[in-house]
Amino acid sequence: MKIALILAAGGQGRRFGRNKQLFLHKNKPLFIHTIEKFTRLEQNRKTILKIDQLIIVAGDVKKFQRLLEKYKIKGVAVVAGGAERCDSIRSGLAALREDITHVFIHDGARPNVAGSLVARLKKALAKHHAVIPVVPLADTIKVVKHNKILSTPRRAELFAAQTPQCFRKDIILRAYAQVNPQNCTDDAMLVEKLGVPVYTVLGDPYNIKITTKEDLKYIN
Repeated sequence: MKIALILAAGGQGRRFGRNKQLFLHKNKPLFIHTIEKFTRLEQNRKTILKIDQLIIVAGDVKKFQRLLEKYKIKGVAVVAGGAERCDSIRSGLAALREDITHVFIHDGARPNVAGSLVARLKKALAKHHAVIPVVPLADTIKVVKHNKILSTPRRAELFAAQTPQCFRKDIILRAYAQVNPQNCTDDAMLVEKLGVPVYTVLGDPYNIKITTKEDLKYIN
């Protein structure tokens, strides 16, 4: 495998109050924490994941480049994002090297990615074209319209999707080229609409996406 990691680091961070990727936590921007987690996976004695290309999709390219230089992180390409997340990921995909065979797409604001989770994803990706991490839901879910319950889905069949979401390069490129991303809330959904099966591995409840400042206390 030749693996590229695309880090989605754009967005306005409306609930956070600012671009959370740039928020300083323990004297480092949030996206730097996320990159360092992946870097440690590569430097691990067993090399859990070798990243052959790392691409950050950001709103302010020059600012992110300056921060990468400040924190002495080399070999990272920064490309401009778009108006919507799907536009940003498309920009990241356009920057992939020709020799890349598989793509990991991860939220820059999800800094708790663990080696054990990445190892599960990589193992499953050797067998399947598309794999994502999911966690079972603890609460009963209701489908509600106009304050009235329409149905109660079976909780045993409901899972929350996480990132990194992992794909064979030709599959995710085809999904973005052929599927209308409108109403698609993650990358796996485009692949689903393409008609390609998406498989799952058990996610990690600590692999949360930082959404509000209160979430910062969960960064490990």
